Amino acid sequence: MPDFAGLYRIPDGELPLRDIRYLALVQVDLIALYRRWGRPDVGLDSLAEWLCFAFALPGGGVFVFQREAYNPPTPGFLLSANQVLFSADAAQRLVEALDIPEAALIEVSPEAAV
Repeated sequence: MPDFAGLYRIPDGELPLRDIRYLALVQVDLIALYRRWGRPDVGLDSLAEWLCFAFALPGGGVFVFQREAYNPPTPGFLLSANQVLFSADAAQRLVEALDIPEAALIEVSPEAAV
């Protein structure tokens, strides 16, 4: 299991997008993320403009918290991760590693819950 204490921010552009997939929905306040981890990166795709907080762990785990910038369909953030971190246990540990007490895991992808 990766070292969750070694969590650090990376630029959104460094995420290997082909290796990242949806893991969980997380209830965490944008301002709380901003205060703890700095300004979000802003990404753009054919669907929307996204606020992104991308992270890496020693040992190769990468993940991102993201949500639509202007019309988010949920109050939380989508958590997407690479295969190294693709499990329900890792999702819970990533939320805890954010160091934001009010952050909570709302749901985990059925693919990761298996």
